Parts: sequence; C-alpha cells; structure tokens
Amino acid sequence: MSGRNAFSTTNTTVAHDLVLEQKHKQTRNWEKSNPARRYLISAELRDEVVALAEALMENVDPVACVLFDYAETCHARGSLKFKPRLNPKGRKHTLAWEETDTEPIQMQTRRHKVKKQTDTPFRSLKGQTAAYRLGADRHARLKTIADVYNLRLADILSAFFRHSLQAFQAGKLKIKREPVVMQMQVQGWSE
Repeated sequence: MSGRNAFSTTNTTVAHDLVLEQKHKQTRNWEKSNPARRYLISAELRDEVVALAEALMENVDPVACVLFDYAETCHARGSLKFKPRLNPKGRKHTLAWEETDTEPIQMQTRRHKVKKQTDTPFRSLKGQTAAYRLGADRHARLKTIADVYNLRLADILSAFFRHSLQAFQAGKLKIKREPVVMQMQVQGWSE
C-alpha cells in the first residue's frame, strides 16, 4: 500500500513547513490606562446614548466621547450655558468650633429605640449609573467645568449628553466615521 504514514517521523510534509501560531498573552494595558468611570445619570439618558450607539453600530464609549466633545465645544463657544440653582433637598452645612468659658452642659441620655421594619427597601444605585471610558483628559475637563459651577460631574455630563442628543435629533450634529490609518507589519515571508 503506497502513501504517507501520518505517524512516521521521517516523512517530510507541507505541514512541517508551516509556522505555528504564537500564543499572545493579553496584558490589557489599554484598559488599565483608560479606566471606565461611573457617573450617576438617569436611566433614560443612558438608554438614549446606548440607542444612538446601536443605531450607528458603534460601541458606547466612542459615541459618549463624541457627544461630550460636541457639548464641550458648544460650552466653550457660549451656546451651551449652565444656570445652577440651589437644590432645597441638597442642603448641607459644616460644623465649626470655638473655645469658650461657659458652664458645662448636661447631656441627656437617649434610650435606643427598636427599629421597625420599613415598607420601602433601601434604594440601590444599581441600574442608575453608567460607566464610560472618556479618558483622563476629558474627565479632567469635565471636573474643571463642574468645579466652576459647583455642580456634580454627573449633572454636567447629563447636560452635555442631553444637549448633544438634542442637536443630533435636530440635525445640527452629524456623527461620521473617519478612517484610521493602521500601520502594517510583516508577519512572515516565504521564498
């Protein structure tokens, strides 16, 4: 019977000339250098950003970056202005101290009350936050704007997203794909 023996070590075949695939270990360096940050935004707004990303057949993070960049440009131009107001539910104060020479104050002792089970469970933030990889530079700019207006980061980001989404729906903002030039490498050659 003629033919090659598949188990013989002396046979030279085409398979012996093929280069074996090199196993590449993933280091996740990009994810480490560009961490996702969580922002407390409404579920409706988060879903609108996701819907736009799905309509564009794109990942959410690049769409969030485009929406942020557009709104930031509008803010720098002056066409997007913030009017912060006091939130009556968000009243906060600080405590200070001073030294005095007064009579000692007698503190009343309080008895511990037994807590009753409440009908409303603890409100979780699960589902109310969204994580975006905006990058350290955009996050720093977002923080600067939030500090100027003395607002939360999520409030500014929500306003940015709402402004950009409204501009997109009104036809003022067009999101387009731009080709990225990738460097080619020689993987192998034959003679």
